[in-house]
Amino acid sequence: MFSPRDSHTVLDELGSKFLLALVRATDSARDDLASMRTWNPGWFPYFFQRDVACLVHSRIWAALMSELEGVDGVNLRTEEPFREVRISTVSGRTYTLRIKRHSEDDQIRSYATPTDIAFWGGISATFEGMEEVRLAAGYRWLAASGDVGNPVVSYREGKENPIWAVEIDTGAAGSVTPIEYYPVEPTMPQVDLIQNEQAKDEDTA
Repeated sequence: MFSPRDSHTVLDELGSKFLLALVRATDSARDDLASMRTWNPGWFPYFFQRDVACLVHSRIWAALMSELEGVDGVNLRTEEPFREVRISTVSGRTYTLRIKRHSEDDQIRSYATPTDIAFWGGISATFEGMEEVRLAAGYRWLAASGDVGNPVVSYREGKENPIWAVEIDTGAAGSVTPIEYYPVEPTMPQVDLIQNEQAKDEDTA
């Protein structure tokens, strides 16, 4: 039986296309933030962290739109105040991801509206194989240095209750190197997602 607590299954169903897009979008946003600091460094001492977070969020979203345009099964929605990626999978399940900044202990922030509380409840109750799984996808915020860290995907049952989180290897963004993801807690083996995708293609060829 499917369980969203199994990060292996969730990330395998999300697929390497989305994970690669997230890596590239995070790298792009990190570069954009560095460029803005170079262009006008005098602004940043007056920014709150949420100001920087809004900038990074917008740049990640813009890059994701470019990376995922035309990808089958992927729908990007902007309905203020939320931006969501919806991924329909061959399993029949739908994954809805909101782009979020993760603290170093995997906390995220958003206004606690009724719809927000409902969203972070985890998985919607429905028939087996037709579930909607809600995830946070974004980046690790390195507060001490004010830098954008690695891309992160997390599943939580309640906004303040992360069940698992994984960081994705940023070294694969511009190469054919297989994507690797690293669990924050508990320890799990590395998974070669690109190799898994190739194996699936061979099975269906």
